[in-house]
Amino acid sequence: MEKRKVRAQVERLLDESGDTTLSIIVQGRTPHLSSAVANAAASAARTRSISAASDLLPEAYRRGAVRRSSQIERTASAVASLKSAGITAIEPIQKGTFINSSRLARRADQRGKPRPLALAGAAAMEIHRDDLAKLPVELPEALAVFANRRVPVPPKMKPRSVNQAIVGRSTHAWGLESSGALATWGAFEARGQGTRVAVLDTGVEPDHSDLHGKVLQFAEFDEQGNIVKKGIKHARDVDGHGTHVCGTIAGGRESGRWIGMAPEAKLLVGKVLGRNGGTDEQILQGIEWAIRSSAGVINLSLGGLSFEPGVLDTYTSMVLAARQAGIPVIAAIGNDGHQTSGNPGNDFFALAVGAHDVTDRVAAFSGGRTQIVRQSDVIPDRDLPLIFSKPDLAAPGVEVLSCAGKTKWDYASGTSMACPHVAGAAALLLSRTPAARGGAPLLELDGWERSERVIQLLVGSVVDLGENGQDHRFGHGRLCVLRAYSKAVELGYLPGA
Repeated sequence: MEKRKVRAQVERLLDESGDTTLSIIVQGRTPHLSSAVANAAASAARTRSISAASDLLPEAYRRGAVRRSSQIERTASAVASLKSAGITAIEPIQKGTFINSSRLARRADQRGKPRPLALAGAAAMEIHRDDLAKLPVELPEALAVFANRRVPVPPKMKPRSVNQAIVGRSTHAWGLESSGALATWGAFEARGQGTRVAVLDTGVEPDHSDLHGKVLQFAEFDEQGNIVKKGIKHARDVDGHGTHVCGTIAGGRESGRWIGMAPEAKLLVGKVLGRNGGTDEQILQGIEWAIRSSAGVINLSLGGLSFEPGVLDTYTSMVLAARQAGIPVIAAIGNDGHQTSGNPGNDFFALAVGAHDVTDRVAAFSGGRTQIVRQSDVIPDRDLPLIFSKPDLAAPGVEVLSCAGKTKWDYASGTSMACPHVAGAAALLLSRTPAARGGAPLLELDGWERSERVIQLLVGSVVDLGENGQDHRFGHGRLCVLRAYSKAVELGYLPGA
């Protein structure tokens, strides 16, 4: 069965490309992720019949033993375990006679081995098409083979004119009001304190007045996933897209208007896209860096276009590794309209975000469709085919004011602009507020339970718009972080103000 699946994947890669050399990602066996996958996939069928988003909220918290280690220490421990299991999964691929006899694959990195994606249990390499054709038989350890695609920089969609209802909000960006962020600041003193949000994008201008002092770490990745520059002094943004995204997450009010959902959060910025975009490998290595850097949330305002209902597993194992480390992965669904989606936004385990405007209408460009996983390396056969809908929710993504360049502010539209509203909302839920310092179970949870509770609170608290239940436009509904925070308090996950 597995050989047949890999053979079909290889044949498709060869049919879609006439190149002599192909760049691929080979997935190894990752049993360390299987239990979480099995539980999540089994629950997917139940959510199809959900008509009220509130049914997705977690059960009330049942207090257990208090965790005395910090979240960063617990994340580091989880990462060490994931790395060990991932290396075990990759080892047969790197040591395989077939790979070592392939000149191209052998020179994939400086050590003469395929480039490891340790936390995902995968490896990337270049390979001659003749060798690729032999791979299903010669490398039985491979569970799947994916193209290492080129992912474009998301388009800059700047409005010609701005709705007067938006211009009239002279003290704050409209998304902060629509999403309930402003009310959450006032009601619960939650502003993202102590939370680290990883932004994997085109980079950042750290000296922008609204972001000054908020960028904790910066790393720039080349197309093979190597870190080529590291440290705030090397931070830059070749496009401006990443800086705009960062402003929506953690910007202040230097423009005279509040623009960031969680203005006291800190940023970990990975530059994974250049002027000509990036590769899947580049982005995957960025996600791994974010996990290793103990991010609390990962924002992916990027993706490769997909017209088909089938979903590639390219990102699944890495997204699962993040979730197992307690980190929700929030991704834009894409800007190519109804019945399209972007990967990794359409991955079952990522929280996908669509865009709406100031009047609560879904943007025409916002993607969404029914997705299907027919074959998977990580989802058990008994749960296949896995049918699900994307996006999961919608957030402000039209005419969003945020940082531009080094000194300016500008409006932009896109699901890329909606995604950081949700990442910022997650940061508010994870804030180390004065009340939370006395004990907040949500902050004490480990691994999958932590990431799952954050997602359940965000999705279960939306304002249902559009069709009853989940649809392809709003998902389950419009983001409302005030409701999410209030529900977290009501259910015992967070203390009241």
